[in-house]
Amino acid sequence: MKYLLLLAALAVAPALCAQGTYYTGTAGGFAHSEHDITPSSPPMFGVPGGVAFDPAGTDLYYYDLGSTSIRRFDTTTNTPATPLYVVPNPGFLPYVDDLEFDAYVTTDLFFIESGTPMLYKLRRAGLDTLDTSFGNNGVLAGSSLGVYPYDLEFDPYSRLFVSGSNIGTNCGVWLVDQATLAVTQVVDLLTPAGANSSGPVAFDSSGNMYCLLPPTFGSSTPMRVVRFAKAQLDAAIAAAATLTVADGVMLIDGSANFPNGGRAAFHHENGKDILYFTANDGSILRSDLATGAFTVFAQAAPAGSGLNNGPAALAFETGDFRPFSGDATRLCSLMYTTDSNFTVQQSALCLFQALGAPASVASLAITDAPIAVANGASFRFEIELRDAGNALVTSDDGGIQVQILSGTGTLLGTTYRVSTYGAAVFDDLALSGSNGGVILRFSLAGSGIIVDSAVISVSSGSTGSSSSSDNGGGGGCAAGGNGGWPALLGLLALLGVAVRLRRARV
Repeated sequence: MKYLLLLAALAVAPALCAQGTYYTGTAGGFAHSEHDITPSSPPMFGVPGGVAFDPAGTDLYYYDLGSTSIRRFDTTTNTPATPLYVVPNPGFLPYVDDLEFDAYVTTDLFFIESGTPMLYKLRRAGLDTLDTSFGNNGVLAGSSLGVYPYDLEFDPYSRLFVSGSNIGTNCGVWLVDQATLAVTQVVDLLTPAGANSSGPVAFDSSGNMYCLLPPTFGSSTPMRVVRFAKAQLDAAIAAAATLTVADGVMLIDGSANFPNGGRAAFHHENGKDILYFTANDGSILRSDLATGAFTVFAQAAPAGSGLNNGPAALAFETGDFRPFSGDATRLCSLMYTTDSNFTVQQSALCLFQALGAPASVASLAITDAPIAVANGASFRFEIELRDAGNALVTSDDGGIQVQILSGTGTLLGTTYRVSTYGAAVFDDLALSGSNGGVILRFSLAGSGIIVDSAVISVSSGSTGSSSSSDNGGGGGCAAGGNGGWPALLGLLALLGVAVRLRRARV
């Protein structure tokens, strides 16, 4: 059904100017690079599809519109390699909506194609080699899905699901038999009170499913987010039953004006599942769905006159993805720009990776800390970045992580913070299930620089405010003298006044 919109755009003349850069801004602590994969002679109505990291290596696989094939992108040379498989064209045009590797069987690559619509499975014998004994010349093609597929996603237990819609008659999520490619519906997203247009599906690290629902086909905002617990999915699959929207938990409803997401992926970071998703202009947003708030991770550049950015495909490598950490994990976004005829004018693979720790930082100092807290009550720490002369570093930011060094219990709250104007504020920490003395360790990500707190007395009882004091810490430099603006800042913090200056970024 997506092609009805494409055909309706034929009367509009194309604009053939291309934009040079896709992302004009990136979240602090990350850098990005862009690698052009624009087809030399793109077909009209053609749209680039999915992208996936090879779980057995560092290369990317993506749908190349120019050769209408699945091919590898060599991230060492930043160039496309030999096409792996030319997608058939039994329908309107080959269009690969998404592709995914099985992290447990790393030779198995699945993709969905809307022209038929069909589900496919490739089996690789090497980076660019098919095992021809598998299926038909190394390819297992499934029967027609019966709906236009939109998203393909593995849960953490290697179960494969596909979302799709017939725009009015059916909309939902299906479980895929990875041996036969047969599908069984497990979620009905159309009735009751659902949507007639499918959206992204994502799983958190516990296996809970999140369905991102546009209110109706062709709409841009707002979007709803519905969560189905893993136990619900397990029960539905075992009983061959179908869940509905009413069985899930509506985390984000239509009144929240949550941006409509083109693609989505969860990533586990410092004990939390963070949702990354793309807005209609290709910008990448991130959200901790526990709060319902979202921030812009990467801002898409405005498209040229008469052009439109497409909602990007997303893929993560495994591992941590923390700002200023130096983590090797990368996020890939496949971006494209089309003219009014939906002919691709430019496309690129955009890679995001964390910057390392700033070299200007020589030590950390604790300038605000509690001496006693109630079990489960929130408390506050403030950590300053200091240079070799013990002066506050205001010119660079860094990522600070906190963990329990000694003592029992569980540390709750936001355990990774990025400094602002030389200081990182942890304002929602709590110790649960712990009584007695606890020492916390704060570390500068990507370095060996640490500072340890004094012993914090944890007691049961009231969950009111915890006691605080300035504390130089046992494993790093002290805060310096008691005069000047650091002391004033600590005083304001004790009064509950948050004062932070943010330097201008260029």
